[in-house]
Amino acid sequence: MQGENSRHHRKGKITQAKESIIRILEVRFEAISQELRELIGKIEDIEVLGTLLVQAVTTQSLETFESVVNQFVTEEGSELENREQNSGEGEKGM
Repeated sequence: MQGENSRHHRKGKITQAKESIIRILEVRFEAISQELRELIGKIEDIEVLGTLLVQAVTTQSLETFESVVNQFVTEEGSELENREQNSGEGEKGM
């Protein structure tokens, strides 16, 4: 049960971080694209979201922020692909 509470707490922090990033961007730049919202929604790493929160506050333009988000989403996707490939290779060897 403690693990489940921890998982819910972590998920809540991730959701809150995503909402905070979007809110900051809306305040600073008024309208943000659905595409950018979806990119932010794909990120599940709380440390990456923390970095993006700082970027949302300090970035000079929405375009600059989007390029940073794209970089993180690409990196996160690559890491996931590598993990899936490695786990698949282990199964093939059995």
